[in-house]
Amino acid sequence: MNKQKQINYDYYKKSNDIFSLIKDRDWSVFLCSNQEYFTQERFDIISSDPIKKVFAYQNATIVESNGEKKVYRDDPMKVLHLIMQNYSSKITGLPFTGGAIGYFSYDLGNKYESIKQEDADENIPLMAFGIYDWAIIIDHELKKTTLIYSVENEFIIKLKNHLKKKSFPVNQNNQFDITSKCTSNLTYDDYLERFNLIKSYIENGDCYQVNFAQRFTLDYKGDTWGIFNKILPSYHSPFSAYMNFPFVKILSFSPERFLSIKDNIVETKPIKGTRPISNNPHEDNIAKEELIKSKKEKAENLMIVDLLRNDLGRNCEYGSIIVKKLFSIETFANVHHLVSTIQGKMSKDSNVFKLIKGCFPGGSITGAPKIRSMQIINEVEPNRRSIYCGSIGYISSNQRVDLNIAIRTVIASNNKLHFWGGGGIVYDSDVKSEYKETLDKIKPILDLLGINN
Repeated sequence: MNKQKQINYDYYKKSNDIFSLIKDRDWSVFLCSNQEYFTQERFDIISSDPIKKVFAYQNATIVESNGEKKVYRDDPMKVLHLIMQNYSSKITGLPFTGGAIGYFSYDLGNKYESIKQEDADENIPLMAFGIYDWAIIIDHELKKTTLIYSVENEFIIKLKNHLKKKSFPVNQNNQFDITSKCTSNLTYDDYLERFNLIKSYIENGDCYQVNFAQRFTLDYKGDTWGIFNKILPSYHSPFSAYMNFPFVKILSFSPERFLSIKDNIVETKPIKGTRPISNNPHEDNIAKEELIKSKKEKAENLMIVDLLRNDLGRNCEYGSIIVKKLFSIETFANVHHLVSTIQGKMSKDSNVFKLIKGCFPGGSITGAPKIRSMQIINEVEPNRRSIYCGSIGYISSNQRVDLNIAIRTVIASNNKLHFWGGGGIVYDSDVKSEYKETLDKIKPILDLLGINN
């Protein structure tokens, strides 16, 4: 990148309005922290028009720059790593100083583990990252808006003018219509049959836990940015994102961090354990008490904590991994979750991309042991997961990283919305409660979109 320039502007809280300026531009991206509700997170990040695009299919990784495409047969994460070696920044006060923003799909993990998959019903890349040389960063803690860029072109001049005058379009004309009922790729009887198969694998010692999900689908027409803004106020989460790619629109409302890296300290925050929120304070307190006392939920959480400690151990210094928090209750838009926090120090012999690949996909959405659970998931789920349960976020030129687990995530393609609800199946799981949990997780989306099936 050229020498970076950094300009601070007056704080503008509504980052959605700023993003509305660029929402229809090429590969526009919006990472939203919902800091008003989650004070431990503080930054929103906005960008578009990447100087390079890196996206991968099963047997090809494509790098596009200045309208030209080159095709590679190498590991897509390796290609991304090689490209990112050309970009570095000494700026430390910002989470993102240019670099890669995009997603790794869950299906990329199957490719890495040589798990044969059925053909996808949507032609969506296994991975897609733009290399962005500018960004707007809203710091909700220090109350400032920062523009960082490398080249002052006509577009950047216009952005500077809007930021200086605080002239942003109010979100409007983002009309959409839902044109079908919600359907699942599994009937209850299908779910029961597959649930029993998973239980038999557990009883036979193949695995201890399998994350099992069903996919829901709606037809729509109109603007997905309008759908995102309809859902976000009520379904807010600290790792939310909207991504406008030509092959898919991503609307993520994820509560879960996959990996963050700052000053070589790696953090992951797996979620296992769920109770729905009640509007009745007494009932809500009972639900939280049940969650913290549940031996089953804590055993599931601990199982994944152990798995992730092992995953981090491949690329962190020996003896550096600690469980900073175990079984904390965190409250999100519609559910209480049991969340643990694990940290480690990245080894000098490793790097960001080795770490990501060594931990991917996140253990909280596979089960344990990981590879056998992934094989079973591929057997029992009728469709590929695509971006669901993959990771969305950024890899910055200043060596900072933040990636979510793409749960509570909607993907829009070919005028269809796909979203998933799932949960961890263990030896003593009850099929009716597990099935209900999948419905509880997607109910807020249906309610907000006015769907009454």
